[in-house]
Amino acid sequence: MDNYYSWNAWMQQMMEQMKEQQKIIDQLTQKIEKLQSSDQRKTVIEKIEYHFDQLKIETLEGTLQIGLSPQGIAESEIEDLYKGQTNDHHLNNLMTSHVPNHIDEYVRIHSLPLSSEHREKIISDINKQLPERFQQYQRQHPDLDVHDIVDRLSKEVQSSVIQYLNNYKREDTP
Repeated sequence: MDNYYSWNAWMQQMMEQMKEQQKIIDQLTQKIEKLQSSDQRKTVIEKIEYHFDQLKIETLEGTLQIGLSPQGIAESEIEDLYKGQTNDHHLNNLMTSHVPNHIDEYVRIHSLPLSSEHREKIISDINKQLPERFQQYQRQHPDLDVHDIVDRLSKEVQSSVIQYLNNYKREDTP
């Protein structure tokens, strides 16, 4: 009989725990229903002010269009925006990659001693001229696409680098 009472007591204890848990479940269900049915205040953000001058931007990539909507701008104007960004990307690639590579290649092939300061000065000087040259190509050759203009500029830069460094090499050697 002792076994019967311990089994019965355990069952009674389990029933009490189940009743407590059911009570908690019912309370939580009521709270959820109350939260769902009540009119909750919604947060409305009316105006966001951007203070870009207070941001530190180390790398900026991609497309940012603030205040533009497809309904507010003609399709051709949107394409012009992307063309400008594409032009900037290709021109930036020319300035950061091709120009230094042309100089480094010439220096390597001709074993020309060139200080890093002089190299940076050449790169800087060429890069200052590239945006204007790019626009000049666009005005003179509207039929050319961005890639063709960049290719022509790259060849022009290569030729200019060769000419400049040839003169520099002659002046440097006695």
